[in-house]
Amino acid sequence: MVKTMKKSVGLLMLALVLMLAMAASAFANPYNSYNYYFEYNDAYHAHSSGYIAADATVSGGNVTLTLSGNYFPQVEVDGQLYSGVYHAASDTTTLTFPGNSSAPIELYLNVVAGPHNTWYKLNLVWG
Repeated sequence: MVKTMKKSVGLLMLALVLMLAMAASAFANPYNSYNYYFEYNDAYHAHSSGYIAADATVSGGNVTLTLSGNYFPQVEVDGQLYSGVYHAASDTTTLTFPGNSSAPIELYLNVVAGPHNTWYKLNLVWG
């Protein structure tokens, strides 16, 4: 009887672990594996989000984004311009601006890439 009970408890524990794993994935970002994504015109924007190269970091009242490529020289947040820093070794650009992860952030991203040379109004959505 003790052997049967140990087996039952073991199966119950395994079932609980699987249920917790599935529940955690239900709250994960549905669009990419990072902790944020971009919306354009209030809808998920795969093209813009495709440039996300790392999770955003929030520290000291600032948000830092890492995007792929050398296409993002500036971002505007709350009417203020912030310059991007390109890192040739990793082919990424980091952008740092004031903010936190408690709500979406409206920003204007300056894109310099062929026919896309313009400012795009995006929402950074935490996910």
